[in-house]
Amino acid sequence: MARERITIGGCPKCGSNLLTCQQNHFKNDELEIFSWEHKCPDCGFRQTEAFRSDDEDEEFDPAAAASCPFCGRTADTKD
Repeated sequence: MARERITIGGCPKCGSNLLTCQQNHFKNDELEIFSWEHKCPDCGFRQTEAFRSDDEDEEFDPAAAASCPFCGRTADTKD
């Protein structure tokens, strides 16, 4: 699983410069998962979103899933 966390700053709740964006990418056979998390260590603000290729309710678009739904950065998909 590829994981990458970067500090992006600008917490929408408290304005902290320590807000992080973390992406996780998992690919195994036919299953692919992208997950995203924005988290602030100062106030506890947290947003998460995940995209799964086996989700029957949502069509999986790898290009869209590889982009953070909160800040728009592109995933590092090297496994």
